[in-house]
Amino acid sequence: MFKELTNRQLVAIVMLAISNLCSTVVVSCIGPIYPGEAKRRGMSEAQIGLVFGLFQLVMFISAPLLGKYMHVIGSKWMCIAGLQIASLAAIAFGTLNWIHDGFHFFWASLFIRFIEALGEACFLTASLAIKFDPFPFYGFMETVAGFGFTVGPLIGGVLYDNFGGFQMPFFVLGTLLLAATIPAYFLIDEVKDDFSEDPLGMFGMLKIPSLWLMVFAVVLCAISLSFLDPILSGHLQSFGFTHTKTGLMFFLCDGSYCLTATLWGVLLDRWNCNNFLMFFGSSATIVSLVLFGVVEKRLEWICISLAILGIASGALYIPSFQQCLDVVKKRGYDDSFQTYGCVSGLIQSSYALGGFMGPTVLGGWGCQKFGLRSIVLSIVVINLIFIFALLSFLTAKRFCTATTYFVDEAHSSIIIKESSRNSLETL
Repeated sequence: MFKELTNRQLVAIVMLAISNLCSTVVVSCIGPIYPGEAKRRGMSEAQIGLVFGLFQLVMFISAPLLGKYMHVIGSKWMCIAGLQIASLAAIAFGTLNWIHDGFHFFWASLFIRFIEALGEACFLTASLAIKFDPFPFYGFMETVAGFGFTVGPLIGGVLYDNFGGFQMPFFVLGTLLLAATIPAYFLIDEVKDDFSEDPLGMFGMLKIPSLWLMVFAVVLCAISLSFLDPILSGHLQSFGFTHTKTGLMFFLCDGSYCLTATLWGVLLDRWNCNNFLMFFGSSATIVSLVLFGVVEKRLEWICISLAILGIASGALYIPSFQQCLDVVKKRGYDDSFQTYGCVSGLIQSSYALGGFMGPTVLGGWGCQKFGLRSIVLSIVVINLIFIFALLSFLTAKRFCTATTYFVDEAHSSIIIKESSRNSLETL
């Protein structure tokens, strides 16, 4: 696969990979280090959760719009602008350590995260579409991004404890992102796509019933993972963990996701078991949550629960993403840049909605008001609702596949026709 590429394309792939890695690391590295800094300035868990969740709220609102109008802005310029905005915002976030007043620290955190989220939305939405057109390396880039989310908290904890404190991760990664804009200008070609006013469009996608089930799965996956962001470091305080050890606990969850993601992809390619994997993912998520926040608090249970949660999240998310692409193509969408832009924007927006609800409504405000155990049980209930919806959809699909008999008068024979199977496959 790499042998077919020119040197220029190989360098472009490396540049995009490094940019994906740095952008995901800088987003995820705050997990073990920001809550402690915020609490020392008198911020509540609800405020900390809002800082985490605002990033995803902005992604939720902006990603589908950017995907829809990417053909107007241009994928190349959207990608470069996103890199510049995200990198400068990351560097600015590192200066928050110099603000000692809790009120100003909170509002400055919100403002910078808002700007950073806009940059990330531009870069990620554009890079997804760019990767589909010149080179078929979506899986490779997603692996890089997943690795960034995996090692981000660990890198943040190590740099905080050993190499300069709070500002160091943001200065280093922000500078790398800013430097990536220079080769991006020369290496990324504008994707050529003949735009037409497709009557289907993104809003047409939302009329596909089974697409909402996929959106539910993506939102649920994001909620189950992200509600830990503002609370995990505090939950581990009783064990005397350093920021590095806390980062390792985040790594345990994200690492198990990253290691098993390829396995789920192989299973999907070989057996096309989308629905089974989603059922398994949601069921395993329930087990992990019970071990984390319902049973007696013990370190070994927490470790096991985080590992299971990472595995379960991959089983829930990966088939959902692939099935969304398959469904829209079956419903008449072209295999085009415009379609990929809409789908990538929709998927990112769905994940961002869950990523906002997780740390803000549940992990932050919810845990502060109702306690960890109640919030964990509420997420368990949401997973049970998803399982019920999935099984109901599969049952309806099975029983609605009617067999219609009609008489061919010319040949005096009975012909069996499965009339609704094709239509149901496009649900």
